[in-house]
Amino acid sequence: MTTRPRTLPGRTPFPVRSLWFGLLFVDPYYWAPVGFDAPFPAAPPPPLDANRPTGGLQLDVDPRKALVYADGWPMGIVESFSGYYNHLDLPAGLHQIEIVAPDYEPLAVEVIVTPGRTTTYRGTLNRARN
Repeated sequence: MTTRPRTLPGRTPFPVRSLWFGLLFVDPYYWAPVGFDAPFPAAPPPPLDANRPTGGLQLDVDPRKALVYADGWPMGIVESFSGYYNHLDLPAGLHQIEIVAPDYEPLAVEVIVTPGRTTTYRGTLNRARN
C-alpha cells in the first residue's frame, strides 16, 4: 500500500534522501493547515538600517500558527515571536502589524516600538462567521 504525502494546493513536496528510509518526500509547508493559501511574497523584508535604533515586539496571540506581517512584509508565525527571549526586531517607531489565520478574522494593529525595549502585544483572533 502506498500513500501520497499530504500537500497544499499549488505546493509540491520535494524529495529528500535518508540513509535509513531511502527516498522521502517532504512538504515544506507542513505547519500550515489544509486549505491555507496565503503565499509569502518572494522578496525578503527590507534590511534594518544600521544607524536607526531598534526595539522588539513580543506577540502573545492565539492561534499560535497564525501568520505575522509587519508593514506588509511577511515575518513568520506567531509562535516564533512569543516567549521571553523570542521577539521580532523592528526599527523604532510606528508599525502596522497584521495577523492572519484560516477560519479567523484578520487582526490589524498599530504598535509603537521603543528603542532598546521589547513591547508585548496580547490578543486573540476571532473565529470567522460562516
